[in-house]
Amino acid sequence: YFACSVLFYMRVSRYEAIKGPKMYLEDNTSENFKANLKLASSYYPSITEMCRQLGINRQQFMKYLSGRSFPTRFNLRKISDFFGFEEYELLMPHDQFSNILRLKPKHSGDNITLPPGVSSLLKTAKRQRSTLTKLHGYYYEYYLSFSTPGHILRSLTYIYDWKDYTLYKRIERLNREGRVGPQDLYKYAGIISMTGDRIHMIDRETLTESELTQKIMYPNYRNRVSTLTGLIIGVSGADAHEPSSSRVIMEYIGRTGNLRQAISECGIFPEGSPEIPQAIARHLTAGGRFNEPLRAAVFNPSKTE
Repeated sequence: YFACSVLFYMRVSRYEAIKGPKMYLEDNTSENFKANLKLASSYYPSITEMCRQLGINRQQFMKYLSGRSFPTRFNLRKISDFFGFEEYELLMPHDQFSNILRLKPKHSGDNITLPPGVSSLLKTAKRQRSTLTKLHGYYYEYYLSFSTPGHILRSLTYIYDWKDYTLYKRIERLNREGRVGPQDLYKYAGIISMTGDRIHMIDRETLTESELTQKIMYPNYRNRVSTLTGLIIGVSGADAHEPSSSRVIMEYIGRTGNLRQAISECGIFPEGSPEIPQAIARHLTAGGRFNEPLRAAVFNPSKTE
């Protein structure tokens, strides 16, 4: 899993690997894709309307459904983003894909009437698309762990275009010390807007859909972005789910790269770990003054802190 998400893709025959954990395709990949696309499309009442929203010619889309054609890398990304899957998930064996689809909320239609305030926010996000283009690519994201005091979390974030918006995906890999077995992986999907000369990023955890996280970042006015800095606010992974906040740094690592290796380098590390650049650790801890994030507390007027 990138699902550790995020997205790797090379060619084997037609395609060799799909973004996500490196995954080589077999001869039945086209059949898997055809069956999975038919199933995902069956939740929409109109193929024509779906193609309009996708921005893909209906005749071409019908070729995908019939198995007469396989989408380009660009169109495969558009299709996977539209249905809310990773690209490699659309190429899984059909029974596995069906199990994943059952866990996702069913679409009740995309023609939703939005409140004026929300509609205005989305229009702002559209207007800022050209400004945000230079942010596209992969980043390591660092902040003080909300659940493990004295530790810094490094995750992987991918910023990209979708239709008229700038979106991003984030993957957390929690490799806790002394734990045996597979690591905990968390996937987030979000949208980016620029308001008041600040970059606003808000995302939602995609499996349980029970967690929202927001970042407010300083823009980088250089032609080449190297780092973005700001604040992140979310909830701790502990049972108390305390609202928590930390300084955050996003370190640009490129538009492409070895994503399997990048994901393997994500995790939770002690503040003094050589895995975390010293300059980043100093910034996050304010020169050692903080070793855990700021946490909210329930106000009790009768209690003196």
